[in-house]
Amino acid sequence: MKNLVKTEIAVKTEILSSEDGNRTYSIKKEITGIAGSHAYFILLYPTRTQENCYVEDSTNNHLLNHLAELGLNSYTIINLFAQVTQSRLSLAGLTVDEENMNYIKETVFSSLTDDSKVVIAWGNSQQNSPVICQSKQRILELWESEQPSRPLYQLTVDGMKNDNIGVHPLFLGIRHSQSYWKLVEYPRKKILKELLERMKPKKNEKETKSKTTAKNSVKGKQK
Repeated sequence: MKNLVKTEIAVKTEILSSEDGNRTYSIKKEITGIAGSHAYFILLYPTRTQENCYVEDSTNNHLLNHLAELGLNSYTIINLFAQVTQSRLSLAGLTVDEENMNYIKETVFSSLTDDSKVVIAWGNSQQNSPVICQSKQRILELWESEQPSRPLYQLTVDGMKNDNIGVHPLFLGIRHSQSYWKLVEYPRKKILKELLERMKPKKNEKETKSKTTAKNSVKGKQK
């Protein structure tokens, strides 16, 4: 047979996790055979471990399918929380993952190379949760501290609504799998301001706390 062209690529997967496999800090995919740069995608929580590193989930499939048009040949997924879960993240007793925040600061933000981008892609899931909002706030504050002159990025497609900020790859994969994916600047200062305002105690909460404190003080004097 004539005029046959053979193309070979390889997808290398690298996972950094705790020894017991309960925490995954990063998942890196590197594709040989295509040109491009590198990006870090910040999502919510990991599902991959060293035990199932060969299994592809929907998030990775969507990113791999659109990698070339994003101008990338490798990416690393990091998360707000490092605890591995196979279902929806439970908010019961959840606190800011300080160990993971330190990992992101020291390993990613503080040592970012010139050809790497950081993409906010945590989506709108559980956006009313105080601990989720606080974690997002911490990430944006860390960025302002470590890389104040560099932009953050987000995924988008033509025609997407303006309220889809920091859209998750799964959302794009479901709604816009056939569209051309792009990276545009993430409005980090606007979002950080909104998060700070959201985390402030509301007026009614302040009044209730003040009344409770005063009431307890009176009871203490009466004893």
